[in-house]
Amino acid sequence: MTARTSVLFSTRDDLELVRLAEQLGFESVWAAEGQGKTAFGKLERWASATDDIGLATGIVNVFSRTPAATAQAIATLDAHSDGRAILGLGVAHPGVVEGFHGGEFDRPLPRTAEYIRLVRRYLEGDPSSFDGEFFTPERTSFWEAFEPVRSEIPIYNAALGPANVRLTGQLADGWLPNLYPRAEFRRACEWLETGLERGDRERDDIDVAMYVLVSVDDEPAVAREAAARHVATYFRDIPGYYDRVAADAGFESMIDQIKTAPTMDAAADAVADEFLNHVAVAGDEAVVRSQLEELRTAGVDLPIVRAPIGADRDAVEAVLRSTQPQ
Repeated sequence: MTARTSVLFSTRDDLELVRLAEQLGFESVWAAEGQGKTAFGKLERWASATDDIGLATGIVNVFSRTPAATAQAIATLDAHSDGRAILGLGVAHPGVVEGFHGGEFDRPLPRTAEYIRLVRRYLEGDPSSFDGEFFTPERTSFWEAFEPVRSEIPIYNAALGPANVRLTGQLADGWLPNLYPRAEFRRACEWLETGLERGDRERDDIDVAMYVLVSVDDEPAVAREAAARHVATYFRDIPGYYDRVAADAGFESMIDQIKTAPTMDAAADAVADEFLNHVAVAGDEAVVRSQLEELRTAGVDLPIVRAPIGADRDAVEAVLRSTQPQ
């Protein structure tokens, strides 16, 4: 049986790489958004260049669009791709929501719960009104001229903290952890189980789809350096909750060193080997494949591989070829 594997292209928009991912048998391709091209715009383009591969937002946040707008976008993508759309959601962080969108980063978890419920209502075509804390639409259905290809589209939630992971287990179809130290991941799986119990659901009802940082090179030191720079970039330049998870895993001193390092080179040097071994897969193809299998054994249903930030096209293609499903 072929092992399930997907790929995140993050901000990269390269049709040839998307086509290659499909040819190599990847289950789905994921598009990030952040403060660049929209995920939906990229995925619509990718849909026209592919036939079978899943097309996933990875992620769009629950503050910058209404649930109606997101439901419209994902249902349109689903129609244009003959039912291949996947919706990856997340709360993002104040740097995006307030700094870029100019909104208020307020009560993200209740908002996420309401958001998921509302997106599902729009897809199902429920014509009744909805009286929520954040949204109060008079109807939650599209015009009769547009009937979604599927009334149920998989919804994944990018969660790190305990309450959000529990919410994911209760409501979502999939969980998207990122840069999660292995020991903390085991603990987070317990939070997920609690959420599943709250939702009267089973473990098979949710897909654990972890973003996996993969750096491939025949020289271990080269692979490690690229992965370390990626980790350092997250802690220095991408505000979020990753440092909190790392601190809980016992790496608070390392985080301080990374953030106060005078240069990016020094910051990358400050990334501890122990931490890198927890959150990245780095080495030659044999090492990469072995470590991906270890992740699957630990409870990751779907590794979503990604190349390090700043990787050139050849490096991204090396990740694809070294992790292609077998």
